[in-house]
Amino acid sequence: MLLVLISCNMDFERQGNTLVKYRGSKEDVIIPSGITFIGKEAFAETSITKVTIPEGVTSIGDKAFVDCKNLTSITIPSSVTSIGDQAFYGCTRLSGVTIPEGVTSIGGGAFLWCTNLTSITIPSSVTSIGTGAFNSCKRLSSVTIPSGVKSIAISTFRDCGSLRIVTIPEGVTSIGDYAFLGCTSLTSITIPSSVTSIGFSAFESCMSLTSITIPSSVTSVGTWAFARCQNLKSATISRRSNISTMTVFPYTVRITYSD
Repeated sequence: MLLVLISCNMDFERQGNTLVKYRGSKEDVIIPSGITFIGKEAFAETSITKVTIPEGVTSIGDKAFVDCKNLTSITIPSSVTSIGDQAFYGCTRLSGVTIPEGVTSIGGGAFLWCTNLTSITIPSSVTSIGTGAFNSCKRLSSVTIPSGVKSIAISTFRDCGSLRIVTIPEGVTSIGDYAFLGCTSLTSITIPSSVTSIGFSAFESCMSLTSITIPSSVTSVGTWAFARCQNLKSATISRRSNISTMTVFPYTVRITYSD
């Protein structure tokens, strides 16, 4: 028989060490000790403004804080190792998040539509960032991808219109479809020599890009990868990459070969 334990504080519904649901009315919430997992949709669509997660919590579940539109501050402890899919999706007032060292995975759409997010610290422990993790974070201005990440997934930074600075580390092997589509403020990007593939429309509509160098390690570039990059004037590529320039770049781009 499944036993559901309700804590002495009736605001929190618990099942063992899992926080199943927050049923309180407080806006400033401190999650009680003894919780190790914040369950799916535990705080979904609540009016909370601030959350303190205690040391001992190891996982933030899928959609745990989805559509908490008043949430402005969250403290994530060093014990957390994973942030689930769409965990903070639609937290439109959340302005800054520090992800602690120890987190290894950030789920798909984890911060999707956090439109007020201006800064995010991604620790070196992260090895996986899911599809669309930061999609439509329209005020995010800079990001450093840690060296343990090997793939930039589909739509990871799509429509981050204020994103100006991105550091892609050596070790990344693929940049997915639509990864930076619509990053209209992105002025430059360095693609490391470890990259072998760039996806469909990966940098489409990056209107502030003026030049790009694609290393010889890249053997596959998707159609429209740099389409609608209206200010892109020059591209340096390798003949060995066998890139179909007519379907990858605007026709006005001057192509220079590195070999």
